[in-house]
Amino acid sequence: MVKWIWFQSHWLLGITAGLVLAVVGFTGGMLSFEDEILRALNPGVMTVAARDRAVLSPAELIAAVAAAEPEKRIQAVTVHADRTRAARVSFAAAGRGPRGETRYADPYDGRLLGHPRGEDVMRMTMQIHRWLAAGDVGKQIVGASTVVLVVLALSGLYLRWPRRVADWRAWFRIDFAHKGRSFLWALHSVIGTWVLVPYVIMSLTGLYWSYEWYRNGLFDLTGTPRPASFGPPGMQQQGQGQGQSQGQPQRGAGAAAAPIDIAALWARFLTEAGGYSQATLRLPAGPGQPVQVMYQDPDPPHERANNTLALDPRTGEVRSHRRYAALPPGQKFMASIFVLHSGGFFGIGGLVLFMLSSLLMPLFAITGWMLYLDRRAKRRAARSLARGLAAPAAGGSPEVLVAFASQSGAAERVAWRSARMLQEAGIPVAVEPLGRLDAGRLARAERALFVVSTFGDGEPPDGARGFERRVMAKAAEPRLPGLRYGLLALGDSQYERFCGFGHSLDHWLRRQGAAPLFDLVEVDRSDDGALRHWQHHLGALGGKAGLPDWTAPAYGRWRLVERRLLNPGSSGGPCYHLSLEPVEAAQWSAGDIAEIGPCHPPAAVAAFLAEAGLDGSRPVARGGRTLTLAEAVAESLLPLPEDLAGLAPQQAADRLAPLPSREYSIASLPADGRLDLLVRQAVREDGTPGVGSGWLTAHAALGAEIALRIRENPSFHGPAPDRPLILIGNGTGLAGLRAHLKARAAAGAGPNWLVFGERQAACDFHHRAEIEAWLADGTLARLDLAFSRDQARRLYVQHRLAAAAETLRAWVADGAAIYVCGSLAGMAPGVEATLVEILGAATVERLADEGRYRRDVY
Repeated sequence: MVKWIWFQSHWLLGITAGLVLAVVGFTGGMLSFEDEILRALNPGVMTVAARDRAVLSPAELIAAVAAAEPEKRIQAVTVHADRTRAARVSFAAAGRGPRGETRYADPYDGRLLGHPRGEDVMRMTMQIHRWLAAGDVGKQIVGASTVVLVVLALSGLYLRWPRRVADWRAWFRIDFAHKGRSFLWALHSVIGTWVLVPYVIMSLTGLYWSYEWYRNGLFDLTGTPRPASFGPPGMQQQGQGQGQSQGQPQRGAGAAAAPIDIAALWARFLTEAGGYSQATLRLPAGPGQPVQVMYQDPDPPHERANNTLALDPRTGEVRSHRRYAALPPGQKFMASIFVLHSGGFFGIGGLVLFMLSSLLMPLFAITGWMLYLDRRAKRRAARSLARGLAAPAAGGSPEVLVAFASQSGAAERVAWRSARMLQEAGIPVAVEPLGRLDAGRLARAERALFVVSTFGDGEPPDGARGFERRVMAKAAEPRLPGLRYGLLALGDSQYERFCGFGHSLDHWLRRQGAAPLFDLVEVDRSDDGALRHWQHHLGALGGKAGLPDWTAPAYGRWRLVERRLLNPGSSGGPCYHLSLEPVEAAQWSAGDIAEIGPCHPPAAVAAFLAEAGLDGSRPVARGGRTLTLAEAVAESLLPLPEDLAGLAPQQAADRLAPLPSREYSIASLPADGRLDLLVRQAVREDGTPGVGSGWLTAHAALGAEIALRIRENPSFHGPAPDRPLILIGNGTGLAGLRAHLKARAAAGAGPNWLVFGERQAACDFHHRAEIEAWLADGTLARLDLAFSRDQARRLYVQHRLAAAAETLRAWVADGAAIYVCGSLAGMAPGVEATLVEILGAATVERLADEGRYRRDVY
């Protein structure tokens, strides 16, 4: 709850004050090198060429300027040890206004130089930076926004605090492979960490100029006497605006009751100071007041490390000498507040860092707004889906609980979409945030679907932290032996703990006795293929495999070049070896999935068109392609014929929804030049082949073009070549295992152990010659076969595994990975139960966490 409050506060303050902070930050960055920029723009005015003679003393300089401008009152003159820097002369205000005139003079002859360019721009930039150029109202807005920046910096740190605090990469590394929202979040959070310290320092010092109470509090807290007028000690501007003085200025070169020997006073200053890099001689403002020299040592720690020497104008005696280096820490802090604000206190590196930090301020306004709008759009889409969902029937528990944990709204939207799909299949559902569930609610559920995202480096979303703390942290409760569940984990594979919270929730559910309906589905950065895989599971759960894909795959063009029946005479369904060649080059890895776009058989298409009264030869446009209406119907879900009766061909085509894709494990490698599949022909209740398997095994002609998309399946990619590999599967699950064995043989990787099961050795030992060749040449170190119908007592792969328990323990101890591919019903849970019995539940869970226990089951 606390984190939720901070999150809500963070985005609310960010989107309200973000624009002001962007303006203030950017203008502050522009001012970071103000003096350097102005000097570069004004050669011959603010800088002069060095000459082979001495510069004028302040007394000579004042005399020369006074002679050139006899009607103006000189208040101060600034000189530099750098002989290329022009002297600066400040005149008193003429009549009205507090600001006098500042001119630059040639330090070699006292000649007044031209007016510098760019000062007005810098002055306006400063006004925007300090008060948005809007007077007191702007000052208050900037002050409030500065307070907000402190809150944003600290709350942002709290919100992104990683689980592994000591890992510097979790704090400071941006992975530019991120896309979309993940990349925006990385920019916002990681760069925010980079600039957090500068922002806090800039904010806490910037409030000095916003609020008098804050300023006075700093003076009192540091033990620094409050000045008579606003301005930090030693912070008189050394650039523009030095025309202000206290009291009445003197005329010309300091007209007074008695003349001032400026030359003698300057000599006394040099004796007392011992040297300087810059010095400002300020003439007395009235009778009895001293001559002040504000100067910096030859090598000052920063540009505002000012010393102040006060001399009696008549005798030259030292009235006071305030040295920066001798100040107490509190007064030194107050004297340095401007350079702390600009970063100059930390040297040129600090100044550059603070400048870049300031210039980056608009980045946080932009990324913050983009993240907010993205989250808002996803929440709006989720609410729209929720409105279309009917409430569960009163008086009974819904058949399926759909729980979501969402940080940005993506998981919530998928959850509502999944619930709607189930409800359309006739299954009552209830949708709830995971954070609202308790142990009792889960214990009462019979079936549940969890759609969860991962925040940061494996952490739960903010809304699920309470569930993790209240429910998952309890080792013994609740026990969930009656719960069957499916889990969709959304994440970003660029993070080390990809889908970390999803895996944590999956492990916890298994430990509590819940049984998975199917394996966890990982979604990498909203990958449409993985979401289709989830949708296929939902279709099987709802008993409707023919619902349209949420997002149709972007199929490639392939040709069917081989179809061979592998098991003639088998008591099981016919199993075919299929080979396809790409029209354009394609790449994949062992473990990847082929998504096939099926078609209805030609006879079914012709019958439908005849009943609807449509001419299938008419051309129509669909998805950027031109094809015949018959071809469009072949690749679409068939509506009732009367729904299209009487429509023009294009109107009919526009009403068609594409057939959902079918998924098959790939059984070959790109080096083979072909993509191989093992497909068992499914048979519907009426005895006709299923749409997908029927298209591939019966209806598509050799040489026909097949719509196919390769879906990366990184959760089933192979281990390192030097790691032993145990492959377990049954039936057409051999396809995925065959690809891995091909890859291991090509790489010389091993040792490898295959445990394979089917019905009858005589008919169903798919790719027997190839497997026996691998055993003979050493690619396979061990082969265990289980043919269930070849003996009176049924024998399955889990039985072979149990019989080799000691060997299994030895292989696992040597670092082996275990890969399972095949049937989810029967084989996969049987194998897992056997692994748990042999190795222990903790070991199996550890293997899964380490990526050494992987499954591709269906």
